[in-house]
Amino acid sequence: MASTTGSAEVGHAGKRIAVIGAGIIGCSTAFHLLKAGARQVTIIEAREPAAATTGAGAGFVSHWSAGMFPLGEEGLQLQQYGLDFYRAIHEVGVEIGYRPNGTLMMALTEAGRERFVRPVLDSPHAPAEMQDLTARQIGEKTRGLIDATQVHSGAFNPHGIQLDTRLATGVMVDEIVKMGGVFRNGTAVTGIYDAGSHVKIQTDKGEFEVDGVVVAAGAWNNEVLRDLGWRLPLLRVMATRIVTDGRGLPSTLPTVQCRELRLWLRESFGAVMWGTGRHYQPYYQTGDDWIEPGQPRNADLMQAMDDVELAQLQKIFPPLRGSKVSSWAQGVPCYTPDSGLIVGHVPGTTNVVAVGGDNETGVSHGPGLGRLSAELILGQKPFVDTTRFRLDRFARDSYATEAEIAAALPAWSGHQPAGPVSLRQ
Repeated sequence: MASTTGSAEVGHAGKRIAVIGAGIIGCSTAFHLLKAGARQVTIIEAREPAAATTGAGAGFVSHWSAGMFPLGEEGLQLQQYGLDFYRAIHEVGVEIGYRPNGTLMMALTEAGRERFVRPVLDSPHAPAEMQDLTARQIGEKTRGLIDATQVHSGAFNPHGIQLDTRLATGVMVDEIVKMGGVFRNGTAVTGIYDAGSHVKIQTDKGEFEVDGVVVAAGAWNNEVLRDLGWRLPLLRVMATRIVTDGRGLPSTLPTVQCRELRLWLRESFGAVMWGTGRHYQPYYQTGDDWIEPGQPRNADLMQAMDDVELAQLQKIFPPLRGSKVSSWAQGVPCYTPDSGLIVGHVPGTTNVVAVGGDNETGVSHGPGLGRLSAELILGQKPFVDTTRFRLDRFARDSYATEAEIAAALPAWSGHQPAGPVSLRQ
């Protein structure tokens, strides 16, 4: 697999680095650490690589800074890095379900166009190739996936891609092992302590010391960080994706986003994969504070989404008519109050970096966030300015509960029901 970083630095060979979490961000961190010259890299994972939210991801990547997420130029650089990273994997002939089919932000009405599509078209971060499509053009481009009489218009980014998240993570795992990285699967971290000269990591399999730690545990980040006295403002949400039975769809269809429906939808090996944010469930509403590592399995939530949404979606997407649920999965993406990413040293520590707050964009930003985490823990200059992603942009006690984080988000407070888009990628 081609390297997307600079040459390895011999001075890092002796540093002992642990990465906690083997999702797409954690594996990207380990990959970039090894590419940078670190030779003692250990990945600690409570289950198996990609066994949690990453494995439930829908797997699409695009320029989300263009009118969809307030991530600015820095976010755009991370998004482009992700696009280039996955293309590099594909170009060496490794199967990751790669589809260079673009991303369609679709509106059903004139109001929807002005609220959701116009900001994409007018964004300074939109690529020059962004296309303003009429309903007829949408019908032609999607080749029967969308009934053009049911939609208004859309913005099409030809640079968007689709991939299989498990396959992509598996490629990184193989590369990490080839370069000498060590996986400690089935190992739960129970505490970390920064002693200044080193970090102690306590697990259910024993204690060991390292020179630096990157915490990339997703929805479990705060459990790992607990003993450091810092809590990230993360709203943990149970999100569901459904894959239909085979619909005979071509592999050339774009990812579809419709914020009026809080919907994402894409082709996956001839079937339809879809999900809607209207049936996401914040964990604090369940009364559960602790989440079992891995993927949730709430069949009632999945069935409610299918029962409620399908009738409307079948009018817009003919291939869903008569479809059946072939498989489904759930993950626990984490939202932040400002919809921004998180990466940086944990305040009060010198040897611990935390990364997360994916806001359902972990697959898009995972490669870049992994590289940034590696650079930060190794003391290198980050390839992207991390100021807007720092942990301490939030005051230590600014959000005492996840309910307070939810109230700060339009999607969960109810002020804007269409809210931040459901990416589920």
